[in-house]
Amino acid sequence: MPAPDLPPPPQFTATERPLHVHLHVKLVAPEALAGAVVVVIDALRASVTMTAALAHGASCVVPALTVEQALAEKSRYPGAVLGGERGGVLIPGFDLDNSPGKYTADRVKGKAVIFTTTNGTAALLNSAKAAEIVVGSFANLSAVCEAVRSDPRTVHVVCCGTRDEFSLDDVLPAGAFVERLTASGRQLDAEDSARIALMAWRGALAAPVGLVEAMRQSRGGRNLERQGLGADVDFCATLDTLPVVPRFDPHRGVVTLR
Repeated sequence: MPAPDLPPPPQFTATERPLHVHLHVKLVAPEALAGAVVVVIDALRASVTMTAALAHGASCVVPALTVEQALAEKSRYPGAVLGGERGGVLIPGFDLDNSPGKYTADRVKGKAVIFTTTNGTAALLNSAKAAEIVVGSFANLSAVCEAVRSDPRTVHVVCCGTRDEFSLDDVLPAGAFVERLTASGRQLDAEDSARIALMAWRGALAAPVGLVEAMRQSRGGRNLERQGLGADVDFCATLDTLPVVPRFDPHRGVVTLR
């Protein structure tokens, strides 16, 4: 806690297409996102799973905050697929868990996917005041960067984290977005969150073990490894396997391809 008699901190305001990074969704108030573009990252695994479902032909993804809400939503979408996890595993009575490899065309094409996860869906709903909300990950890094590169509005990259703590597995792709977007002229704010993410990303690339191992060593990666889901980590750590941009419309409550 800072000393109570400290003067206000010096201010720096980025004026040319500002870029902010939030290392956990709880660190940004919904009001701060009003009118901006938000990139929501839940890299292990909700972002990738939603992107995979849409890339393989799902008509939409309907994010639900709770299991009960997901079950209630199914009555609105006949033939919908129930997908998601609690504690990383399949929810009893659901069709699919949170493994992106299971959202194949034969399971989801032409269907709505009602989806609930521990952190990812909550972050989408927390961003509802934004002007544009897209889902980002390593799997669609280039597509999302291209979509927001020239947008004149402020961009916020929001990491979902693991429960109430930030996670390296979200920070690493946030750093990749920072590198790409600042290279195209976006300006960072005065906070160090974006710089921390950028340094983590560049450090992982420079390490002998590389990006996949860095993701495996993250909190989310370790959790999935313990559950025998290391293949999901490898897929989620691979760049540009799903070159599409999911967009969340909070008024309709659905995610569709942008």
